[in-house]
Amino acid sequence: MKCALHQADAIGVCAWCGRAVCPACGTLSASRRLVCSGDCDAALARETRAMDLILRKSRQSASASAFYSFLCGALSAGGAVGAWYYVSSSFLIWFCAGCSAVFIVSGLSFAAIARRDTLN
Repeated sequence: MKCALHQADAIGVCAWCGRAVCPACGTLSASRRLVCSGDCDAALARETRAMDLILRKSRQSASASAFYSFLCGALSAGGAVGAWYYVSSSFLIWFCAGCSAVFIVSGLSFAAIARRDTLN
């Protein structure tokens, strides 16, 4: 493969635009990736910052979902206990207990997602 600018043998491709680059025009970006120009380096840096922001917000969302699920699980468990003492309806007791279990399991899964380093 030949360099897009110099027609010399290329050492790789630009991480942003995909052009072939030779040793004379290729530089390493701050993230240690090969780029062909300062514009591609700046665009790659913007993309990296945007991706980091998206991942941080996704972790915050997973943490909020975990909190909400645990709260709903606790409220459903309280409903099951209240149904046991005040209503004595077997369906209502089992329904509230089942909802509580489902909310707590989903809260655990959201909490595990929020603790991971990367989101898949």
